[in-house]
Amino acid sequence: MKYIPAIALLVLAAPSCDKVKNLVDKGRSSLANELANQSVSPGSRPDPELQKLVDETPEGVLFRKDLPFPARLEVKTTRNEDISGRVFEKSELGSETRVIKGAFTTVFKVERAGDQVSHTLIESVFAEPVIKGAEVKDPVKKQVAPPSKPAVFVKAGSNWKSASNDFRTANLAQTLSPVFDQLLVANALAPHAYWFGQKRIKIGDELTVTGKSLPLIITGKASGSLKLKLEALEAVEGHPCGVFSISGNYTRKQFPDFDGSLTDDEVTIESGKIWLSLLYPIILKEEASTIQTIRKGGEGGPSLQGQNSSKVSVTREWKPIMK
Repeated sequence: MKYIPAIALLVLAAPSCDKVKNLVDKGRSSLANELANQSVSPGSRPDPELQKLVDETPEGVLFRKDLPFPARLEVKTTRNEDISGRVFEKSELGSETRVIKGAFTTVFKVERAGDQVSHTLIESVFAEPVIKGAEVKDPVKKQVAPPSKPAVFVKAGSNWKSASNDFRTANLAQTLSPVFDQLLVANALAPHAYWFGQKRIKIGDELTVTGKSLPLIITGKASGSLKLKLEALEAVEGHPCGVFSISGNYTRKQFPDFDGSLTDDEVTIESGKIWLSLLYPIILKEEASTIQTIRKGGEGGPSLQGQNSSKVSVTREWKPIMK
């Protein structure tokens, strides 16, 4: 989970027994279908073909990790962040503190074909809040970063390099290569190495994620403790998921983004929800109210620190490419 893009801060600074018996009489297939209809929230129905792959019984659901992970993928991510906070920036030109209040919208697309990955920024804007009583009724939007051409990376041995002679991508690849695998997992281009075991989980079951199990939710070098509770089964863009409520806190060091930034963050999740795929070890949607402290740079060079409270929504349209 990552909520505030560093480039933005830089620019802006169970059913009853009788019912189960009746269902059993209808056969296993009908049982699975009816249970799915009961537990999946209206308005978020899964794709019927994907629903067939869900492993669900009266004892609960199994979060699968046995299906072959697609070699070719396209993921479109939309991230909305309503934040209020303060940024402190230090450089050779001096120090500056700024207050930031408003809403970030970031949309980007990542694609993977085996050992080739591309990242394309579609939109990155910041909308200032509308002042009560002002003549302007619509928020004023400022472009944080312009849309970009695809930055294409290719794996050569154990390293990730630029797939072209583009100077910008070459610099990004040099910075990101040691942590590129974190980017793949964080953006659902690769499965989480740590996932659920073979125990089925029912609606209402709770678990604590900490220590070695933290990578189930948090990618990168992190510590902390998160409380999860399975609340419902829903679909994200037709993909079946388990919806967990989430709260807790974590710290993380040198977490990368495709803009080349490496960020330390301390995050308290006051409340939120997270949508985990029932078919693959990936996270497809996140919503949270958080308090964050981030740090970037330092050691004699330019540095940036920020503290903010935010409400965040992240949705990933996850599409295997069959070619």
